[in-house]
Amino acid sequence: MKYFKSRALVITIIVLILIVCVGLTVNPASNINWIGNLISVPFTSVEKAFSYTGQKVEEGISLFDNVQKLQAENKELKEKIDKLNNERTEYLRLKRENEDLRKVFDLKDQFASYDHVGANIIARDGGNLFNVFLTDKGSANGINYNMPVITSKGLVGRVVSAQLFSSKIISIIEDGSSVSALVAKSGDYVVVKGDIKLEKEGLCKLEYIPADLDLIQGDIIQTSGIGGIYPRGITIGTVKEIRAGESDLDRYAIIQPAADLKRLNQVVILRNKDAQLNSEMENADK
Repeated sequence: MKYFKSRALVITIIVLILIVCVGLTVNPASNINWIGNLISVPFTSVEKAFSYTGQKVEEGISLFDNVQKLQAENKELKEKIDKLNNERTEYLRLKRENEDLRKVFDLKDQFASYDHVGANIIARDGGNLFNVFLTDKGSANGINYNMPVITSKGLVGRVVSAQLFSSKIISIIEDGSSVSALVAKSGDYVVVKGDIKLEKEGLCKLEYIPADLDLIQGDIIQTSGIGGIYPRGITIGTVKEIRAGESDLDRYAIIQPAADLKRLNQVVILRNKDAQLNSEMENADK
């Protein structure tokens, strides 16, 4: 039985060989191509697979490089934008401060008897951030006790002490501060005072309001010039609210200061020319 199976297998192989030989005899070139194609098909598929894989790897590497390059460019661009924003912020700050100073110095004609001394705020009182300030101008710059301090918008306060190269200022909202004032529209005399409750809100108090005065919200309050400290006509602030007392004489108003005490960076100290001249003459006589 095994003999017949082996013989059948041999006969089958011989028949296949004969068929191939006949095919080659009939058209050798065609069959060679056919055999070559038959052999090359799997190799071509493998080659294509490797080529495709290699291409995708190259594309992946290129994409990774591009992503890294874009990230580096974005980082550099962000740094440039941050730098430009910082420069713009600084420019706007300096521009605003210069405009404020220019407006203050434009008041020279109004306060012709005063020298205008520009000063920077270099420190604030820890417990009274908006009430007490330290400037970089002192007695070496002719700064003395009780000199008025202003900004382009209005009154800040007065000098309460002066060292050689610094001076201490209290603002109009400080508890105990008192400024002789008037209502701009009527000329009625009033008094602006600091109040311990209101100072925390950056506000001050208007007292001694005449009973017949039609005071309304938005009225402008200015210095009266009485008292010898503040020259007449400096804007103190505006009426924010009017509160009634037990009688018309007891009513008072809440004042919103014209100067922005929370964002105060620079001020101008008004130095009385006559007082300075008298002081220099007294020193010369000694």
